Formats: sequence, structure tokens, C-alpha cells
Amino acid sequence: MRAFVTGGSGHVGGNLVRELLSRDYEVDCLVRSDTRALDNLDVSLVNGNMLNPSEMIPLMEDCDVVFHSAAFVAVEKIQEDLMRKINVEGTKSIVTAAIDSGVEKMVHFSSIHAFKQQPTSEPLTENRPLVSDPKALPYDRTKAEAQKFVMDASEQGLAVNVLHPTGIIGPYDFKPSRMGKVLSDIAHGNMPFAINNGFNWVDVRDVAISAVNCVEHGIDGQNYILPGHWASMPAISSIVKQITGKRTHLVTIPFWMAYLALPFASVNSKITGKRPSFSKGSLQALAIQCRNIPGNLATDHLDHLPRPIEDTIDDTITWLAQNQK
Repeated sequence: MRAFVTGGSGHVGGNLVRELLSRDYEVDCLVRSDTRALDNLDVSLVNGNMLNPSEMIPLMEDCDVVFHSAAFVAVEKIQEDLMRKINVEGTKSIVTAAIDSGVEKMVHFSSIHAFKQQPTSEPLTENRPLVSDPKALPYDRTKAEAQKFVMDASEQGLAVNVLHPTGIIGPYDFKPSRMGKVLSDIAHGNMPFAINNGFNWVDVRDVAISAVNCVEHGIDGQNYILPGHWASMPAISSIVKQITGKRTHLVTIPFWMAYLALPFASVNSKITGKRPSFSKGSLQALAIQCRNIPGNLATDHLDHLPRPIEDTIDDTITWLAQNQK
């Protein structure tokens, strides 16, 4: 089997490629500049404009399955035109190229944020409507719009699955992701305050395993929610403390108080040139969320079995300590 992977140098993509190689796939990765996640791996690195189907078709022609993980991920309202170009137009291009090149299967990575979160009191399942409010965060809107196009492709002979991971954490997070930075800051004692809220976190390696399982076991045209475990920020901080043996947060603050700290986080980001650990968008994601995310379809069809969050955080903290400069 030969797989074509977009976003192979990202957090999800790097772990996906490792899972594919462990199952003896030949892998072609569409990459840009930063390829640290793929260094020393037996993969073929290819270049091309993802927005141009004619450039993608010859790159996919010998492949059996396409994994589309490339995306502009941001919970803030930033670079909205670029986000839509990558998340929506890029997905349309990849779908078109996959159909025209004769690829049999496509696995598309969406997000739990593509779903309407309300009512938050009811279980969040694959039947939940997608985001449609034009005032919703641009990332949520673009992932929902892209999914509709992917699903329509199943009527053109391309077998498709769409995956909805919750909050992704785990090793091989080179850039790092926002949550990777948060874990690093906690481990280094740079986050003395823990917000009294949390999220459903899933190990990136479990996402990769379930993604590859889609090739043989995913039902054509089905989307799958890939949850992990809900954990509060104070609980995560306490797990990190157990791992490092060092003091992490000093005090837990009410969720509303985090909004008061937003201006200081913004100023610190401008001074240091580093991405802030939290933003208005990330707080909004924490404020409006479903805690009950059963993921039964992924368990039944894909054997999605999220590992304990303690193991994920331990592996992530260890990896970050060994690979951060």
C-alpha cells in the first residue's frame, strides 16, 4: 500500500507517518519548509502547490489512499482569508486531485470544533449538525465547510472518511502546538495559575492509529469522532508535577478571571515574540464545550482505544525535555 500524506511535517502528520511506516506502507509526504517531524524517516518528500489540483494529480497517481491533515489551525480570528484558502480551497483541491488520479480512499482530518457545541448538556455524536453560524470562529467554520465538500466526493466514486479529534496532545510536537507549549510552560514553572476549566484531550498517536484503521475498517461516507479523556487544567498541572517532581501551578483561578489576564498575555507575546499560551479564542473553546463525547462509532468501527491521559502527558513531557532547545 502506498499513502499520500498532506501536512506530514505537522504534529498529526508526523505521528501519522510513523504509524503508516510501522504497518509497512510506502509514504509520500507533501511538505513545505520545516521537515523536522520527518527527519530520518524512510519517506518520499514531495513539493507542490496544494491549491493547484493539476500539480497534485501526478503526485498521487501511484497512491492507494490520501490522508489530508494539512490545515491552518488557530482558535483566534487571525489571517481569516489564508485560513479559508488552506482549509477549504486546499481541501477542495486535494479531493479533486484524488478523484482525477484514481485514488480509492481519502481520510480527511477535521476537528471536534466543526460541530455545533450547543446544547452542551447532550452527548456530542456524529449526528450533531456542523457549524453554520457566520459569526462562529473561522477555524470552526472552515473545517465544517471543508467537510461538506469531502462528503460530497463520495458520490463521485471516492471512498471517504472524516475524522474529528478532540484536543490533540502528544509527542513529536516540533513547532510546537498551542497545547504543547502549555505543557512545556507548566513543566518549566512558567504557568503559576491554573484555570479552573478543561477539555477533552486525545493522544495524537491514538488519532493516527484510528486514521490508518479507516483504510480497512472505515465505513464509506462516515465521519468519526475521536475522543480521549476530559481533564481540567489543574489536573493536568498536577500530573506534570508528579512526572517532573517540581512545583507547577501555585493557585487555581476561576475561569472568568482568565479573561482579565488576556491583555497581559498579549503584551508578553509582543515583547517575547512568542505565541501566547492562551487567547480569547482558546478561552471561548473552553467556555462552550460538550463534556459527554462518547465516540462509540470510532470504538466499534476503528477500534479507537484512547490510552490513559497520564501516559500521554508523561510521554509528551519526556519528548519535549529531550527535543526542545
